[in-house]
Amino acid sequence: MRISTRLGLTAFIAAMLLASAVNAASARNLEVSNQNFRVTWSRLEMQSALVTVRCQVTLEGSMHSRTIPKIERLLIGAVTRINFKEESCTGGSSRPEKPPPWHLSYEGFTGRLPNIETVRFLSSRWQFAIIAFGTTCKYGTSVTNITGSAALNAGGEATNEIALRDRNIVELLEGGGLCPANATMVNGAEDGRITVLNSTERIRIRLI
Repeated sequence: MRISTRLGLTAFIAAMLLASAVNAASARNLEVSNQNFRVTWSRLEMQSALVTVRCQVTLEGSMHSRTIPKIERLLIGAVTRINFKEESCTGGSSRPEKPPPWHLSYEGFTGRLPNIETVRFLSSRWQFAIIAFGTTCKYGTSVTNITGSAALNAGGEATNEIALRDRNIVELLEGGGLCPANATMVNGAEDGRITVLNSTERIRIRLI
């Protein structure tokens, strides 16, 4: 009887785990707790072979819906405001060269379902200038995709946004002979704090 009970309990647990895995695998959408967001960097880096400029940067925007289908390159929102605090910059200066709105698209996720570790987004139409040594170098194109990865904690809260170095290489658009041909945008792993717009509340992301 004891052996039978143990086998029954084991089978029940296995069935529950299998059902949970199937549900996670079949979940086609992500859901955000709030559509309006703000990302704040204390030291966002604009790098070229000539110089590294670090500035305080704030980015704001909104999602079109609280539900995000897991479809790569799907347009899901927009960046509506960005502020480079130029007086905070070190190593030179930097500023955006193309005003918002910029498109925001879904790029994918990392981790093993149902435990998502990061959600990746693309922000298109980025153009920025690096100003150093009396030279202004403008980078980007009209369709530039800047890839960011929103890290999630164990509770599903988006903690910070990381600009991915290897995915954010942009080309020189305009500048003098000192300007390197390419530049990139990166930040430290603990920087790029994500919150609900005009709040300290974090945004939660979950599978549905």
